[in-house]
Amino acid sequence: MQLLKPLEVCYGPTTSSSTRLDISSGLTFDNGDQLLVSAQKPLGLVLEERSTEEGGCIVVQVAPGSVAEKSGIRKGDMLVAVQNHNVENMKLEHVMEKIISAPKVVNLRFLRG
Repeated sequence: MQLLKPLEVCYGPTTSSSTRLDISSGLTFDNGDQLLVSAQKPLGLVLEERSTEEGGCIVVQVAPGSVAEKSGIRKGDMLVAVQNHNVENMKLEHVMEKIISAPKVVNLRFLRG
């Protein structure tokens, strides 16, 4: 059984290595391995389809000052879920359809790259 790390509530960036819940720009939960983001669109990030047979998308650019940056999304993070739907093996065009069809506040889950 794995014990959870203590949760730290922040209202801005932090340098702590503990699990983090950030409420400054939507809702962000970061435990170091994965990042859960509930944020308002537009996000300000660029996704690229992975060149492997499995498919999936990774973050290749995060716009400075964007919702994505404020939420802690980083270059190299792999998008694995949109609105709680697994997109880990989807083509980029299908992932983008999921993001576009989501409400103004979109829920995303990333694995840290």
